Amino acid sequence: MGNSKLTTAEALKFARHDFLNELQLVLLYIDLDKLPEAKQKILEATNRMREVALLERLGLPAVEIWLTTFDWLYGAFTKTMTCTIASGIRKADDVAVATYLERMFSEVEITLDPNSEYETQIDVQASAASWSITITVHAHLKKDLLEPVTLGNITVKETLSQNQWMFTISGQ
Repeated sequence: MGNSKLTTAEALKFARHDFLNELQLVLLYIDLDKLPEAKQKILEATNRMREVALLERLGLPAVEIWLTTFDWLYGAFTKTMTCTIASGIRKADDVAVATYLERMFSEVEITLDPNSEYETQIDVQASAASWSITITVHAHLKKDLLEPVTLGNITVKETLSQNQWMFTISGQ
């Protein structure tokens, strides 16, 4: 599904589905009298929602939408995300960044092994002066490295090793 955009209705459908799954899992733990596990699932879900809420501070709405819907658009990847974002004015072309990320992951998705899992860590960092998004995929990927790219005031770097692909896009 990677190269299509979600409609608002589709995004809401995915969000509802994920929320109901979380609630059913918590209920299952409660029914099994596993209260510590139920509490842990609630804390994990709350933390994920907090990280997504922090994306608004980035000030790049198209990138925020791409990051928020990443796991719905690219189902082969299992995402965890951390955000450390200070409010600020970003000089990046928001749509160009989101378009580049879409293109990159659509190209990567073509090479994926359907029998493999692709654990993905997304770290979003932003100070008042700069920002970066580092995406680390822990799995073997059949992908050629691209040359470092500069798109205006946006810099892209990637490294590929035996079982890890790290991709960083950054700007001011």
